Amino acid sequence: MLYKQKSIPLFKAKLKAHPLLNKLIENDVLKLSPSLCINKLPIQEIQTLLDLHPLPVSQVANDDTYFALAPSGVLERFKAHPLYAELNLKLLVYPSDAVELVLRSTLLCDPAFTYSLKANFNKNLRNRLTCFDEQGISRPKKSLLANLANTSSSTFR
Repeated sequence: MLYKQKSIPLFKAKLKAHPLLNKLIENDVLKLSPSLCINKLPIQEIQTLLDLHPLPVSQVANDDTYFALAPSGVLERFKAHPLYAELNLKLLVYPSDAVELVLRSTLLCDPAFTYSLKANFNKNLRNRLTCFDEQGISRPKKSLLANLANTSSSTFR
């Protein structure tokens, strides 16, 4: 299965959720509050985060609109940044005959594969904060990270 990588300005991205994606996630439970601190992150850091999360899509025939093949909380949250017009979005453009395979991978296999990695998320983040301090590397405040994680800063104590 081949896909094409493409980078487009975020403000020009014409994205819609694939109709099948909407059906498959209609019963999802998600508590995502707006990140009030999103504008405290430097634009370079947000661009790096967007680069780490390319969006799988299929292209609508004869149009510059793309159907998203995965939910993207990262993308939606960064649209609120005051400098979002300077951000670029990486797309993985799949052919239409690969839609079901990509949906299966993004909605079932990837969450199952990464589930165990998230079990100790707060402990790992707390330990990493300590390591950053020990190495003398600047880091965001715990309150900022907690806001991004949609949790309280006491989670990282």
